[in-house]
Amino acid sequence: MQKPRLSFWQIWNMSFGFFGIQFGWGLQMANMSTIYQNLGAKESELAVLWLAAPLTGLLVQPIIGYASDRTWGSLGRRRPYFLVGAILASLALVAMPNAGAVWMAAGLLWILDASVNITMEPFRAFVGDLLPSEQRKSGFAMQSLLIGFGAVLSSALPYMLTNGFGISNEVTLGSRIPPAVKLAFYIGSAVFFAAVLYTILTTREYPPDDLAAFRKMKEESAGVGHAFGEILGGIRSMPRTMRQLSVVQFFTWFALFCMWLYFVPAVATGVFHGRPLSFLDPASKAMLESDGGKLYIAKAADMARAYEARKKELSDESSRDAGQRPWHDAVLQMFGLKPAAPDPGARIDAKALKELMAGLPSAPGAVSKEEAESPLVRTFAGALMRHKVAGPRSLGAMPAAEDMSGALAAARNYQQGAAWGGVCFSAYNGTAFFFAFVLLALVKRFSARSIHRVCLACGGAGLILAVVFPQQYLLIGSMLLVGVAWASILSMPYAMLANAIPAPKMGFYMGVFNFFIVIPQILASLGLGALMKHMLGDNPMNAVLLGGVSMVVAGLCVGVVSKDVDSSEAASTEFGG
Repeated sequence: MQKPRLSFWQIWNMSFGFFGIQFGWGLQMANMSTIYQNLGAKESELAVLWLAAPLTGLLVQPIIGYASDRTWGSLGRRRPYFLVGAILASLALVAMPNAGAVWMAAGLLWILDASVNITMEPFRAFVGDLLPSEQRKSGFAMQSLLIGFGAVLSSALPYMLTNGFGISNEVTLGSRIPPAVKLAFYIGSAVFFAAVLYTILTTREYPPDDLAAFRKMKEESAGVGHAFGEILGGIRSMPRTMRQLSVVQFFTWFALFCMWLYFVPAVATGVFHGRPLSFLDPASKAMLESDGGKLYIAKAADMARAYEARKKELSDESSRDAGQRPWHDAVLQMFGLKPAAPDPGARIDAKALKELMAGLPSAPGAVSKEEAESPLVRTFAGALMRHKVAGPRSLGAMPAAEDMSGALAAARNYQQGAAWGGVCFSAYNGTAFFFAFVLLALVKRFSARSIHRVCLACGGAGLILAVVFPQQYLLIGSMLLVGVAWASILSMPYAMLANAIPAPKMGFYMGVFNFFIVIPQILASLGLGALMKHMLGDNPMNAVLLGGVSMVVAGLCVGVVSKDVDSSEAASTEFGG
């Protein structure tokens, strides 16, 4: 079938679902490490906790690609998978910030990643299905554009909600996840579903050229055993060019995974000098969990309630004052162009905490299980226990209040650093958004190989510079270079691959190609924790440096890829067509 050329807006409509997919994905990438840490995970444990992301891609994408190649119904070939994945991913995004423990967040990450993969993989094949070969590079570049736009908004969303709308970025007595992060995930859920639904409703798929032959092929290839046999056979017989591209993908995605896992914690701890609440040493933790520690837990729960009540009073005062200021102040604050009002908690210093302590009832109130496990309560309890504060007149009351104030300030710094890490991710995604327009022009003059080689070198330099100059605003400059690479990573390898594989197996080989995205991430998940502990000095910025070196190597490996990928005849040549 000779496919007609599509207009700009038709390509936009068929790609718009990627805006929603990346909105959800961007929230995950910018916030999962800090969600894990807020739930009590150590930095050396982060890598293995991220294992769900690549492993679900390894299992789900080739299966979905194989199945979608053999699907045809009232919704078409790929759109049924878009819809099912969007529903499941949206539900997972709502549940994620309500996780109460590390294991629960890890389980939800499995569900979220599987759902995103169900939606995302058929979108790649969508381009090959609907566009003629000469428009495929433009189609993948359009996907990069919308991916960049979605990720820009989602990565910076907690920062914007805190600075522009005054949503607290501090953990509360009832939740280990800050309200700003929770609201961001709820917004992401709605955007994900709406964007994918827009593509489903506005884009029509082409039926198979010979529907009778298609149904016969589907019947002959039915069964799980046949499916796995064909998948394994397809992997063994993958095109030579695809094998060459796989080397580039391996080093590229190892680099990206290093960045995604450790960049935000590195900014939060190394640049903003923050630390999550409730990081007690093992001895203090054991004492708090003993019978003697229960009294301190009860006193700390009363203290936490008083602290949050005072915070609410200060927040209400700020809201009344904000009503008298011009509306554009909030807009300027949202984008960091004007200093935002401090968090109400920052106005409660050690002296104010001691005064709150003095006003507590002599007999502590009842404590729920949720309160007893709250990082806020445990932080306060640890301070009371260290200084043996039995009552408001205890000699240790002021030192305990100073400890509490220091821990709360460090936690606010941590959340501010995490939010700034999200802004940095927004910067590289924003660069990818704008650079996607440049790619649309570059692909008309230069080969995909040449473009990709230069872009990967820029990305590697950006990550290395982030380690050399680890300062708040200089990090934005480093991320601009990473954004150039990201725009190319999301488009050029697929444009090259689409010209090297046969059209009837487009979905299948796009899924198999994903192996070389997820395998390096699985290796990173399994090995980076030990590497961090024994070779990288438990410094997350060193992992970012490792990622920069890996991306430079990926750029050098582009040189081994056959020049045939720059020709639309590559697939037919390689397969004897």
